[in-house]
Amino acid sequence: MTNKIIQAIKSSGILGAIGSLTVLLFGGWSGTVIGWLMGTAAGFMSCRDQKVYSPKMGATIGSLAGLGLGVWLLVASVVEGVLIRPLSGQSAVALPTTLLYGICSLTIAILTATLMGALQGLQGERQRLATLVTLAFILILFPFIDIQAQTGWIATVVQIQIFIMLALGLNITVGFAGLLDLGYAAFFAIGAYTTALLSSGQLNIAWNFWVVLPIAAGVAAIAGVILGIPTLRLKGDYLAIVTLGFGEIIPVVFRNLTAIRIDEPVSKIVASLLGKPELVLCLVGCDRPFNLTGGEAGINPIGRPSLPIVGTFSTGNYFPWYYLILLLVVFAYFMISRLRDSRLGRAWNAMREDELAASAMGINLVKTKLSAFAMGATFSGFAGAFYAAYISAIFPSVFDFSVSVIILCMVILGGLGNMTGVILGAIIIMSADRLYLPQLAQVLKGFLDTSVLDWPWIIEIPQLREFLKTSLDPIQMRLFLFGLTLVVMMIVRPEGLIPDKLHQAELHSDGEASNESLADARSQ
Repeated sequence: MTNKIIQAIKSSGILGAIGSLTVLLFGGWSGTVIGWLMGTAAGFMSCRDQKVYSPKMGATIGSLAGLGLGVWLLVASVVEGVLIRPLSGQSAVALPTTLLYGICSLTIAILTATLMGALQGLQGERQRLATLVTLAFILILFPFIDIQAQTGWIATVVQIQIFIMLALGLNITVGFAGLLDLGYAAFFAIGAYTTALLSSGQLNIAWNFWVVLPIAAGVAAIAGVILGIPTLRLKGDYLAIVTLGFGEIIPVVFRNLTAIRIDEPVSKIVASLLGKPELVLCLVGCDRPFNLTGGEAGINPIGRPSLPIVGTFSTGNYFPWYYLILLLVVFAYFMISRLRDSRLGRAWNAMREDELAASAMGINLVKTKLSAFAMGATFSGFAGAFYAAYISAIFPSVFDFSVSVIILCMVILGGLGNMTGVILGAIIIMSADRLYLPQLAQVLKGFLDTSVLDWPWIIEIPQLREFLKTSLDPIQMRLFLFGLTLVVMMIVRPEGLIPDKLHQAELHSDGEASNESLADARSQ
């Protein structure tokens, strides 16, 4: 029991560091929100790798993990209000107020961790059902808590969920089937442009979003099959190069479809043979070439979804957008999990392990590969359709190669083949990119302007002052930070944060596996 308590306290260390960083950057009631979220995670993680025999035992372990997390948040709240704010040029918060923030964070962290720990003490299916209900409760209530705490995170959470869906789709191709796809953003673009063309008036039609949504996914699936056909004989680096080329071609095509004229082919051939261009029969763009995609300016505005009670979704009201993308993510998770456990999912795994052996066992590699590309592209099409309606405008520059790389990083960071790990990887990377780095840049800028750039010896050196002012920007170093994170992960934990068992076994030698087995036997 003592060892389990010590492990519970240690398990809150990483969450405490992340939570305290959040409080130091955002301050205010952000500690309460993060205590609610990470307190639940701490209670779950502290009991995950242990045998919890009763709710009382789970509550004890969870409360200690929540206490460790809450202390981190309490200290961070005091430091942020008393020290960080004055140093960054903001008005300091009175000590009683910061203590109130910290004590509320501590209390919420302990309560939520205790509750989640107690739920982990339930036996059998009751434990799994209680965990899912708690997770659903958190996801449903988050927008209301965000408004009450005035943290303003809901817009970022909507973007995070878009990339979660993209990462889940790519996990089918890369994680389940083992097909390295470096052009996944192309399907994202195809889904977005399909929605834009069918619901923006660009083609003099404005279909309802709910009709366009499955069409966009279907068009993306067809594009996945088209990409898969020429890659059937390829694997490894060669497959990566072909998919990379596809991902580079699609944005260029959308950027240049601005002057379209379609002639009837037979009359065009006859006219060219006779040397009489006036005989050509024009089908589209006769008077003037037709601008299909708007070029670099894109398509704007794009139609938005509407519901009888909610009305048309608007820009400032994030509530309907949040619940819509949440439903799409839940739908994607359910469907992909069913695919993973189906006969097709087992065929993907067999093909990933050894194509020759899979073929010898009767698996049709052509259908299996094409289905992997098609299903991965389908969920990317859903995400693209939502994204186009959400921002109500679409531009080809949004779908460059970096998007494919970032999505692949999410899959690798979380754990190839593990859907929960992929979701965690997407949350970590997108939170760092869209939430933490911008806020860190703002705090760091205030710190430099208030506490550093006015030093006499820095004022005397204009070059140093300008360097500090322009170069110490975390947003400019985002790709460097992503690359550094991946390098560290490949050295320390190449299988990802929450690895799939098969991938974890592949990435560890027999000696390491033997040592781990021996250590487990000794601990028991």
